[in-house]
Amino acid sequence: MPDTATAHSSRKSWLRHLARIGTDHGFFQRLGQRHIALFVEEGDTLVLSFDRAERLWDQGEAGLPLGFDAVTAHEFSLLSLVAIGRTWFRKGGVDEMLQSLSAEGFFASYKQVLILGIGPDCGHAAARAAHHIPGARALLCRPAAAISATHAPFETRFRTDRRADPDTPLPLGPEALANAARSFILFDPTHAPEAAQAALFRAPGTTRIAVPHGGAALGHTLARAETLVPLTRALADATGDTLDARRIRALLRPGLRRDPGYRARLAARLAARRAMRLAARARR
Repeated sequence: MPDTATAHSSRKSWLRHLARIGTDHGFFQRLGQRHIALFVEEGDTLVLSFDRAERLWDQGEAGLPLGFDAVTAHEFSLLSLVAIGRTWFRKGGVDEMLQSLSAEGFFASYKQVLILGIGPDCGHAAARAAHHIPGARALLCRPAAAISATHAPFETRFRTDRRADPDTPLPLGPEALANAARSFILFDPTHAPEAAQAALFRAPGTTRIAVPHGGAALGHTLARAETLVPLTRALADATGDTLDARRIRALLRPGLRRDPGYRARLAARLAARRAMRLAARARR
């Protein structure tokens, strides 16, 4: 019980910290019981991010939402939508909020909008958000394009979530990204469901970036400041084909090489191919 009480207190403290940031620099809003909106007004580039509270709240005041590092490093503005649990951001007025902000010209008031999402549910919601923000640029890591039996019959990971029908109303994320100026989809091609989901993202201007054996390390690496800060800068500065798969892989590579899980998967694959010298190097 003490551990539970401590965790509860820590989470309340985390929420209060986010509320203070929002009150001082923009706004903080609860959207139902399971969603939070934090807005920080800074510059004329807006980062719209989708995140999970479970990734953040045990870090205390250091647990800041995805994209916050771009606020401090680049003076970007941030609108972060945070879910408590895997909600797919389908309830609590999240979509209504985005629709209202779009109708009020909130997104259009920025020079550019960058959309970020890591993981199947956050990536799913981030892709759908492009429907409300024409001309945005999106960077999604391991997203789910759809989970229903109708649109993704191959998907077996989220069968219980199908009851909430997060794929409706349409459009699905891949269709919504047709509104985006550019979109980049990071995925691990060695994970069959993930690769199948990535293949559904076919809107014009979409670049699918395969990172073999990336797994969970992809999301962990992208969320770290040392990776996210240069990536958001590159995404904001992208014109024409100046940002491509090769450049994004180069920005990811240092962080991936520091991730023990990624190194272990890579070493195992190399060992299976009897490339023992390269496997040993990967482990180091």
